[in-house]
Amino acid sequence: MKKRIFIVLGILIAAGGIGGGVWYHFNGNGQGSSGDSIVYVSKVSLITGTETAATNRFAGVVEPQKTVNVKIESGRKVKEVQVKTGEEVKAGQLLFEYDLSSIEDDLKQAQLDLDRLKNEQISLTDQIATLEAEKQKAKAEDQLSYTIEIETNKMNLKKNEYSQKSKQSEIDKLQSATQNTEVRSEIDGVIQKIDTSKMTSDDGDSVDDSSTADSISSDDSSSDSSAFITILSTGAYRVKGKVNEQNRDSIVPGESVIIRSRVDSSKTWKGTTGSIDMNNGTSDSDSSDMYFGMSSSSSDDQTTSTSYPFYVELDSSEDLMLGQHVYIERDIGQDDQKDGLWLSDYYILDTDTNEPYVWAANDKNRLEKRYVTLGKHDDDLGEYEIVDGLTKKDAIAFPTDALEEGEKTEVGDLAQTMSGGADGITDMDADYENLDDSQMDSVDMNSSTDDFTDTDMDENSTDMTDDSSDDTIDPNEELVPIDEAPGMSAGEDVEGIE
Repeated sequence: MKKRIFIVLGILIAAGGIGGGVWYHFNGNGQGSSGDSIVYVSKVSLITGTETAATNRFAGVVEPQKTVNVKIESGRKVKEVQVKTGEEVKAGQLLFEYDLSSIEDDLKQAQLDLDRLKNEQISLTDQIATLEAEKQKAKAEDQLSYTIEIETNKMNLKKNEYSQKSKQSEIDKLQSATQNTEVRSEIDGVIQKIDTSKMTSDDGDSVDDSSTADSISSDDSSSDSSAFITILSTGAYRVKGKVNEQNRDSIVPGESVIIRSRVDSSKTWKGTTGSIDMNNGTSDSDSSDMYFGMSSSSSDDQTTSTSYPFYVELDSSEDLMLGQHVYIERDIGQDDQKDGLWLSDYYILDTDTNEPYVWAANDKNRLEKRYVTLGKHDDDLGEYEIVDGLTKKDAIAFPTDALEEGEKTEVGDLAQTMSGGADGITDMDADYENLDDSQMDSVDMNSSTDDFTDTDMDENSTDMTDDSSDDTIDPNEELVPIDEAPGMSAGEDVEGIE
């Protein structure tokens, strides 16, 4: 008899645990239809106004289509600069002139050196001829000395010929330099920088073989540190953006994009993305991440990533200013004006039936199914036209399986609305789904009663009768684990109570 009492007591404790779990599920965690749980909703006007701006944005800056770096030829000095910083120049306009005084002196000296080498060549040739004639008349014991002297002169003659060729090449370069004293702009543009520290050359080197054209180079990057004058092209601009290595797949070469003013979002330009410049990446620890216009402040080497520049070719650069900061976003039709109310399809349920609906807040701030009439569907933006049943003044919730009619609603921001309805529902369900086998066993009430004998159960069946309909458990309803119910834990062994 005593044993039966303890068995019944154990069953009652287990049943109490189940009841506590049910109470926790329906009331303690905010899911009861009459509880204090809150479902966050957002105004339809806010949602629809944000949808068009939800596309990924990259910060960009307007820069010239072309940058020209003009360098000073090695060994040459600048006589006079004909332009100033900030001045607009035309293609072919004179930029600066080289100083010819030092070149002319070098040319005269080189010509004298060449004449000396030619005279030396004549002398060596005559000496070789004389020695060969004397060798034929010399005694046998003197033949070796004549041979050595003749071969030495022949070797000096070859060196002389090589020196003459080198000197002639130097003269040709100097003569060419005297004819190329002017350096002119190859593009229409604006003088961005003039580095006056490079106007004189103190290295003592002779003029190299670079032509004037070779000293002018075009570069996609900004001004070159070795450039004397940097020219930015005018008339045609492009936009330079930056993408993080984790998001670089979002940049598709040839894709249409919208350039949007940061000051006035209604001002836009159209363009096409080019390829990503993988050769000029920069670490985010040294520069701002331009994705979404945000900056990275992390200095942890483990989380440092690389950003790469990309460029947008503009259809038109009218009214754009050089250096203007803009946004770059994919052109998915977000600027196309559409009449009526359009709502993203993930807010609408049962769209494939005759009764599509949204979860909306009524005039008593309670959640209800609001049936709507749908019109056209925008496949590009994933939006339905709402013909009837909803206005921009209404507030709706992000749909989840846990939402129930009658729940209390509160207007929140989009982040709260998108978090998934009532407080705590998602977390509880996630915890339940993540239980391991041992935890699941603790809430398997069939296994907890297997150790009771049929005799015991029959003898006490009348004691276990419960007339309360309030404790009836829906077999299809999910229950929280006992270890999560108030006052219970998975470590408690119900079977061992005696």
